Amino acid sequence: MLANSTNLLVYTLFPMFVQMAAPKDRSLKDTGFFGLELNLGNYTDPSANYAWFGVYAIYMIIGAVALFICYKCTKERVVATAEQTANVKTTDLFHELRHNRPLVILGMFFMLAFTFMFFMNTVNGFFNQFVVGHSEWMGAVGLVASIPGIAFPVFWPKLKKIFGKKGFFHLFLAMFIVGELLTYVWSREGMHDALWLAYIATFIKQWGLTSATGFMWALVPEVIAYGELKSGKRNAAIINCHYGTLLQDRLHHRRRYPAVAAGGVWFNESGAVQSASAIDGIIMTAVWIPIALAAISMVIMQVYPISDKHVTDINRQLDEIRV
Repeated sequence: MLANSTNLLVYTLFPMFVQMAAPKDRSLKDTGFFGLELNLGNYTDPSANYAWFGVYAIYMIIGAVALFICYKCTKERVVATAEQTANVKTTDLFHELRHNRPLVILGMFFMLAFTFMFFMNTVNGFFNQFVVGHSEWMGAVGLVASIPGIAFPVFWPKLKKIFGKKGFFHLFLAMFIVGELLTYVWSREGMHDALWLAYIATFIKQWGLTSATGFMWALVPEVIAYGELKSGKRNAAIINCHYGTLLQDRLHHRRRYPAVAAGGVWFNESGAVQSASAIDGIIMTAVWIPIALAAISMVIMQVYPISDKHVTDINRQLDEIRV
């Protein structure tokens, strides 16, 4: 919930700040915030480079301060002994992958989830600017996108109890796909000015996305417990290392996604208007590729082997071993 609250600064305020600082093609535009109008510029023009740098610099300073505060205020509850540290080997990483099947399956889900999430988020600006032609709405639409991740996580345990673990993921990934399909409807001619459709599509899409990608972290402790039962070692750090590596890998490659979408379909980075091929490429990257990856993620989650009953049995066996 805290992460999604912080994400509000990115989805809502960041694009608005950059457009407010962009010097070219400035005009008074309706932001979609209940009639609020601001003097906004073209943030995709090369002349906006200083606007991007300035806003990024402010965000980096705020982020660095927040990171420092978190570091100073965090106390490690579990600290490895010298003997445990001496027994840690690099080969433990591969050993865990070989013997912990849930780790591999959940890792594949993590990789796909991060990928379609970054595909969608990275190309979002291109979609709003060139496909629907309403970059001034990015702040308002981003605000709507942040609501599910802030307000609804409290309902996750209840929904998981109703639908089951796999059913929970299937429900919200399906919801994400429905939201993407509505986003495609928004991209069609004659629908670009339908702000209400943008709100509905984004709300449904982000509710599905934040729920599926947020709740997947709740499966990590049971994967750790499964690995401990199999190997006799509680390799929490190794398992978190695997998932952290997947996250950083997707963060690294998200820089390439706009280039893949743009360069592969004749995107003109200096043009105010894009060709039909470029528009189709942006839609493919913002809508159809995430839908395909989400569908594959549903299949992967279907074969995840640890049920709630298995979790209870694993914890019981571990308690007996520790005693």
